Amino acid sequence: MSFIFKESHIRRLCELNYFPVPDDGMILFGLRGCLPADVDGCEFDKEHTLVLKDVNYTNPRCTLGQWLPQNGTIALFPASTVPHRSYIRISHTKNGSGANQLVTGYYGDYRKGLHKPGSITAHNAFRQTEGRPVRRSADDYDYENDDRVEFTNPYDNLHAAWCQGINSSNFAGAGCQVVVGFPKCAKPNYKDNVGPWKVFNENAYKLAQTSFPYILLNGTDAERIAINDGKKLPVRLRFGSKGKLVTKLQEALKKEKFYEGILDDSFKERTWRAVINYQTFRFGPLEEDGVVGPNTATTLGMNWEEI
Repeated sequence: MSFIFKESHIRRLCELNYFPVPDDGMILFGLRGCLPADVDGCEFDKEHTLVLKDVNYTNPRCTLGQWLPQNGTIALFPASTVPHRSYIRISHTKNGSGANQLVTGYYGDYRKGLHKPGSITAHNAFRQTEGRPVRRSADDYDYENDDRVEFTNPYDNLHAAWCQGINSSNFAGAGCQVVVGFPKCAKPNYKDNVGPWKVFNENAYKLAQTSFPYILLNGTDAERIAINDGKKLPVRLRFGSKGKLVTKLQEALKKEKFYEGILDDSFKERTWRAVINYQTFRFGPLEEDGVVGPNTATTLGMNWEEI
């Protein structure tokens, strides 16, 4: 199914998820399980067409985007936000270590730097700098709510996917966010950036900006906003959310003895752990997604916002 995704929709997603939006600069975002309809059309515009896709852990089936809020424009790139099946297979011999899937949320600091520094494949990238929640699978080739969660920094960066297109079956990603294309590096015959990665890299590296927020959501989240354009929708709180409603959530979780520590307005590791523990207790292990919407809020006795 295809739908029109507008710059106003990514702004609306930030509003509904209580994600902070800086006044200026570029924001990076990922949409898991959808692709740009025009995989070669990487230009900035106010809207683009997206197509929902099933994530298969073999081909790139996601979108990475660049957002210029001050200009009201977005650029979309074919990508993957999940690990390739080959890395998952290897990770099974190590109880899931070696491959992971980043959970949806807001990550405030992807910093310019090199991916695999010191190697012949080292190239311009955007590096993780702090811990974050990831899932690891030790039994199959996908990531579900009953797979274990860890809070760690696996040094999964945002970089080139080392593949030609969305039908390539060998993209390079064990948990990184990767854009279709090839990088310029010291490896023989890789003298230039190629494909969508070339545009993505040039767009960001020509800016003086060194640190980039990164928003990761699902393609179905984007579709929901597009279909209900202009309608009130319930808030979703998840990792990286920030604001007064996060404090109220912490108070409710503390009352149920799932949250310890100070009350603040930031949905970080302590709040995230409290939410998944509460959801497992209340709904069972298959239902703990770490996202607080109307169902979780109702069981906590909270009056939930629609905006």
